[in-house]
Amino acid sequence: MTTILERFEGDFAVLELHDDSTGEVLYKNLPADWLPEDAAEGDVLIKADGKYAVDTKETMKRRAASAEKLRALQEIENA
Repeated sequence: MTTILERFEGDFAVLELHDDSTGEVLYKNLPADWLPEDAAEGDVLIKADGKYAVDTKETMKRRAASAEKLRALQEIENA
């Protein structure tokens, strides 16, 4: 299961829960103060010992892949 911080809505955080085996996506709301203070929209989160933390390595990997996709689309648009 991959967990991504989708967005903040007031005092709540909306998480995307991706089932890596089925591709199903679920959404879960939880109090924003349950997340680390440095958590940002788009971050991949891991839960260990009942606490959430940002998975910096996976977050950077996903952001780089998204940036590459955007760059490829821009090239197609400008061709």
